[in-house]
Formats: sequence, C-alpha cells, structure tokens
Amino acid sequence: MLIDTHCHLTDQAILPDQAAVVQRAIAVGVQRMITIGTGPEDHLRVVDAIGLYPQVFGAIAVHPHLAGEIPSDFIAAMRALFAGQPRLLAVGECGLDYHGPSANAALQRPVFIQQLELARQLKLPAILHVRDAHADALSIMADYADVPHVVHCFTGTAEEADRWLKRGAYVGITGIVTYKNAPDVRAVAMLVPENRLLVETDSPYLSPEPVRKIKINEPAFVVHVAARVAAQRGVCAEALAQSTTANARRLFGPRLE
Repeated sequence: MLIDTHCHLTDQAILPDQAAVVQRAIAVGVQRMITIGTGPEDHLRVVDAIGLYPQVFGAIAVHPHLAGEIPSDFIAAMRALFAGQPRLLAVGECGLDYHGPSANAALQRPVFIQQLELARQLKLPAILHVRDAHADALSIMADYADVPHVVHCFTGTAEEADRWLKRGAYVGITGIVTYKNAPDVRAVAMLVPENRLLVETDSPYLSPEPVRKIKINEPAFVVHVAARVAAQRGVCAEALAQSTTANARRLFGPRLE
C-alpha cells in the first residue's frame, strides 16, 4: 500500500477524469490520496471530492501564489469547512514562495502565519510549500514548533533539509527525484530518516520518469516515485511503502486509516 500525500485532484487537468484517475491509483495499490485545495473556490471542490471517494482525504489552505487575492475573512471560511468535514486532515498547502509569479513577501508572510495559527488552534498538521524561501520559513516555524508539518515537494539543498529535520519536519519527495538534473533532491531523499519520509506526486504537475512528457501526472504514478526513492536508499519497494505509509498515518492522524 502507498499513500500519495499530496495531489491536486481538483485541478482542471484532472477534474474531468477524476473518477478514473482515482480508480487507476487504487488499481496499482495507492489506497489513500490527500488532495490539496489551494484557494477558496478550490476548497469547495476538495470537499466535493472527499465526499465522493472513500480513498480520498483533503487539506485546504491558501497557496502563497494567491496570498494577494484572498478575502479578509478567509480564515473564518476555512475554519467553518474544517468544522464540518472530518476528512479534511491538514492546513495546506501554505507557506512562502519567492520564486516566479508569487505574491510579494510582505503579503505572503502574514497569510502564512494566520494559517499556522489556525493549524495550532485546530490541532492539525500543516503542509508547507517553501520555494527559495527556506531561511524565512524556518524562522517563522521556530514559533510553531508544536505544529506538526511536512515540507512538501522538497527542492532545497541537503543543508536546508537538515535544518528542517532538526525542527522535526517531515519531507515530501516528488517525481523530481527521477529527473537527471536533480542530484540535490536525490541527496535529500537519501538524507531523510526513515521515519520522516513521505512520497507524493503533486499531480497533475511533475510527472516522474518513465511517464514524464508522456502523460500528465496522477496519483497512480507515485509508484514510480517510491521505486526511485527505494532504489536510491537501497531498500526494497515494499519496505519503503510500509514506512512511508506509517509516516503519513503518524503525521495526518488515525482518520487516514
């Protein structure tokens, strides 16, 4: 059994084929998927998805790219959804992204902090998106040591990963680990302790080899991520599946059973 701890089943690239995507994942042993809502409208689509498929759970937050586009009452709206949906397991993905078309840092930081406060109050884990912003994100998380968290789709250096691990973070590895030009991600995949490692697709993005550039990504392809990580770490695929499944259940709680 594998758990895809981060996918976007409500993305427009997957939504029209959502039911078939879920079934293809189940057919290859991906028995649980956590689909991520990135903004207010997407949150509602996530609620719909988790109501349709017993194997699908959810997380909702405001992605840092959208930090400048949200209503002032966004925390209250998220709180209301969490109250009514026990299959929403985490606040995520939230964080900081200083790369590309993101909102500026001054807008991102307070939105990130408000969501960490919500995670603390609800006693839920946080799923972090951190890109080119590890120092600032680590500084903020120093005040939220009590909030369990995963740095999803980790693309930082081994040194940055080590700093997160010392803070108690879990680390999510995606299909990037299969790319020829990603030695840093492979180094991190070897560095992370067995009890802190998660595998994910971030689908429909980041299709792994051998399906890269052939198909859009989907949760079924987490098997390719897991196989490469297992090979990198010198363990069998079954052992990696067992440990990453246990890690996901530890982080996201017994409702993921």
